[in-house]
Amino acid sequence: MGYSWSELEDIFQSALKIPASERENFVKDRAKDDERLKQTVLMMLRDVENADQYFDKLQEGIADGFEEKKENIYQSGDIIDKYKIIEQVGHGGMGQVYLAERNDQQFEQKVAVKCFSPEEVKENFFENFRNEQQFLANLNHAGIAHILDGGVTDDGIHYIIMEYVDGLPIDEYLKNHQLSIQEKIKLYLSICEAINYAHNRLILHLDIKPSNILVNREGQVKLLDFGIAQKIGTKLQKHTHKATPFYAAPEQIKMGDITTATDIFQLGVLFHIVLTSKNPLNPHEKNPYDREVILSNSAPKELISIIKVCLRESSEDRYVSVSALIQDVINYTNNIPVDVHTKNWSYRAEKFLARNMIKIALSFLVIISLVSGTIISAYQASIAKENEQKAVKTSEFLLDIFKNADPVQTEGGLTVKDILDNSTSSIEAKFDDRAFKLGLYDRLTNIYTNVYLWNDSRTLAEKVLNDYQDVDNISKLKIMSTLAGNYRELSEYQKADSVFGILLRKIDDPQENLPLDFKIENILALGKSKQIQGNYDTALYFINKASQLIEEDILEKDKADIFNHYASVFKDLSKFDSAAFYQKKAIQILEAKNTPESQTALAVYYNNQGNLFRDMSLYDSAIASFEHSISLKREIASKANLDIAITLSNLGGTYYKKKNYDSASAILNRAIDIFSTQLKPDNNFIVSTRYSLANIYYNQLKFEKALSEYKEILKVDTVNFGLDHPYVADDYISLSNCYKELNALDKAYEYLKKAENIIEEKFDESHQKTSYLYNKFGELFEKQENYTMAQIYYQESYNLANKYLGKEHRYTQLYKKDVERIAEIMKSSINRM
Repeated sequence: MGYSWSELEDIFQSALKIPASERENFVKDRAKDDERLKQTVLMMLRDVENADQYFDKLQEGIADGFEEKKENIYQSGDIIDKYKIIEQVGHGGMGQVYLAERNDQQFEQKVAVKCFSPEEVKENFFENFRNEQQFLANLNHAGIAHILDGGVTDDGIHYIIMEYVDGLPIDEYLKNHQLSIQEKIKLYLSICEAINYAHNRLILHLDIKPSNILVNREGQVKLLDFGIAQKIGTKLQKHTHKATPFYAAPEQIKMGDITTATDIFQLGVLFHIVLTSKNPLNPHEKNPYDREVILSNSAPKELISIIKVCLRESSEDRYVSVSALIQDVINYTNNIPVDVHTKNWSYRAEKFLARNMIKIALSFLVIISLVSGTIISAYQASIAKENEQKAVKTSEFLLDIFKNADPVQTEGGLTVKDILDNSTSSIEAKFDDRAFKLGLYDRLTNIYTNVYLWNDSRTLAEKVLNDYQDVDNISKLKIMSTLAGNYRELSEYQKADSVFGILLRKIDDPQENLPLDFKIENILALGKSKQIQGNYDTALYFINKASQLIEEDILEKDKADIFNHYASVFKDLSKFDSAAFYQKKAIQILEAKNTPESQTALAVYYNNQGNLFRDMSLYDSAIASFEHSISLKREIASKANLDIAITLSNLGGTYYKKKNYDSASAILNRAIDIFSTQLKPDNNFIVSTRYSLANIYYNQLKFEKALSEYKEILKVDTVNFGLDHPYVADDYISLSNCYKELNALDKAYEYLKKAENIIEEKFDESHQKTSYLYNKFGELFEKQENYTMAQIYYQESYNLANKYLGKEHRYTQLYKKDVERIAEIMKSSINRM
């Protein structure tokens, strides 16, 4: 009888855990009467060093790129395991693929069965057959065909049972469907997403070509055949260099090092085929590996520039990651300059104007609607003609802002800050109507905030509110709301609560007759301010207050926002079940709406869900939520780069939690690259992502490198936020940790005291930063072997966490373990005396 891989793996792994002298009897007992299974496991155990390469060469023959006609292994009606063969659907240099259906009457299911006859199984095949089964089992992505099972039949036929994809190879699909450039790009990006997903899990495909990519009737792609795939960073195997000559990267042909750039080369070849139906690699007749690159004139020049980067001879000169490739393609679709095309000023100007004319909703300057002639500002004229005139004025104002911005300041490009700074000085000169100008200032302060330029937004808002005391309209209130939010982000909580308090009185005054969404937004914002300060009961009070307004006038979007705020507070309280419940409810509401407006919030909610799962230590679920958030954000034109970078930063942080430091570093660096295209180096999101990288260095025991990075971050934080900001306190604690590990204990104590001064000033004992700080003092005193002081601080840390966070909170549980550990240490010390 045959056996399954899972059974084989189980016996083999179990045998490795027992003494070598007992293994043979153990295997005989577990294999029972299956002689082939027994001999296979014993053979693997005799060669343990190579055993984890078992099934590693699933498809060595495909490397030649030429199919050889072989006699069919199976005929229609034959049975393999639980499946009945229907027909052959493919064959290659090694192995044949059949369409089959389930034959045990339990349920209907069609599968693809890849088979290998005994003649095709070469010596040591057992030791080199596991890659595709193992890799695909770890890849759970909609764009990658799933593996279901596998094994060996009584006749010695090795097989893999995979998800059956009813579709066409992508080149045939494109011939049968007249797709636009944008539709082709969307199809291509979905392939890149699948490859990027594999790379994030440290798996290279190495054989990306049209026949390995099927497109079903719904236009969804499925990536097949990981037969010559390998793990990033593992020792190279001979077969990994082999790939079809019409698609192989130069390093595969030259037997060089294989990296993510190898897949990027093949993605470049594929992109050219998708766009033009032609392979850019033209092998010579005598030697198919001697190739000439010929690029078509029919594709857009910017996309050809992208392909050229992918096809560069040296792997180091290609895109650093599939994410970088994806971003350039997305930039093209969004009329954002593609850096690899040209840095020419006129080209960048053309792109800027194009995306303004097409969308109007520029990611950093959403002000008007030219189509309707309605000015999207607080100022609403009563006469349509006046609206139209103001729309024209505002349009001219936007273009002037761009034309007058100095490109030299950013080496040929423009950042958001460049344009916004230029716009603020233009408003007073170009417009007379004070109410109208206040509406523009409302937009500008809001946009500064949306791109995380809180100091700039605060400065402008304070100036405008001082200069426009004579104007009283909704725009002024919105500027106040933005200012309060800036104070909150800058940790000036007293100022924030003061401004929110003024707005709350306006909201509670029935004479004001303010819009409901404005009321809800500001009540929730005040609740968020209280949450950040650790006042969770007060935060919940304001969320409940906003919820009561919803009951009066049902607004699904606002209801989802309220649920999202509930989830955030409960997450901070470590009430994870409640947090997950409300986060899911918020997501369900917006998914049901399925409108363009809801997609932006939905992407944020999935990002928040990822943060929640990460706090729950459900790292794979967190990664799935972050990746879904990124997918949604890539469909949104407005602020796509920055929003994607935020979630990439969170995704990198999750890989850091999983201790997958290589992937974490790659993703975090990618986030920094995206931030840097629109933000200055001292922007908080760039700095906070650098902080995550420094944490990786610390956990890799690279304390000197981490210390250097924390010092640079401290310099920026003190300039951005001042000497008494909580971020600075966090920096001091991180510096203290490094000094502690480097045995500079006096310096470690000095920085902890600096952090203590800030935390005591900003927060009371109920905030979790206070208990965390005391725990750090405990660690330092323990390092100094001052166990009495360590016990005092550990106990106080636990007492505060237990009192204010609750006994089930994860910090409380961690601090409790410290208390118990130091008690044991002191007990042992006493016993030794």
